[in-house]
Amino acid sequence: MAEKNHSGEDEALKQRLDQLTKALDGKRQETEQTRRTAQKANDGSLGKAMGTGFRVASELAAGILVGAFLGWQLDKWADSSPWGLLGFLILGTIAGFWNVYKLAARPTGGGKPPEA
Repeated sequence: MAEKNHSGEDEALKQRLDQLTKALDGKRQETEQTRRTAQKANDGSLGKAMGTGFRVASELAAGILVGAFLGWQLDKWADSSPWGLLGFLILGTIAGFWNVYKLAARPTGGGKPPEA
């Protein structure tokens, strides 16, 4: 009689274990699907953000370097050292920041622009 009681408990435990296993598998699948969706969303945005960052840095550096080069050449030609370099370096810096501002002021949404 004791064996029948234990076998009934064993069956109940096996059923409970099966239910818990199924529930755990379902949660694992949901978690994996959520992780994949998040990873797909992050992959595209990370590359886009890095591209924008490199473009901002190159716009600023180009403005400063071109201004400095033009000022240096003007100083060599007019023998007015260091005033041409300083003036064009300031203008190049302003131009670089203006380019960065134009990049930052652009709308970032992927939708259609509003109709007027």
